[in-house]
Amino acid sequence: MTRAEFEEKIGAVLRDHGADTTADLTDELVAYWNGHAVAYVLVHETASGASYEDFVMDDAQWKNWQSWLDAWMDSPMFSVRPEVRNWLSEEPPAEAGS
Repeated sequence: MTRAEFEEKIGAVLRDHGADTTADLTDELVAYWNGHAVAYVLVHETASGASYEDFVMDDAQWKNWQSWLDAWMDSPMFSVRPEVRNWLSEEPPAEAGS
């Protein structure tokens, strides 16, 4: 599966399930729909709570993560995370019609 095919499939699910939904790709990598495309975030759990770091899934990263993501497609997991609304507020607004 290519990165574009993967993002098309999970993007459709994420768009349909609302703004608080994430695809829980691994214990630390999640994806969400940012209004334009699939976006990725690394989640770091600490004693004082969770911290979040934007993650760019480019072609090089896709090669590193592809086996994990292919396996995820066999047993997809999703969560509702209220913090996604904060991530969305940091994104530039979607242009009308896109």
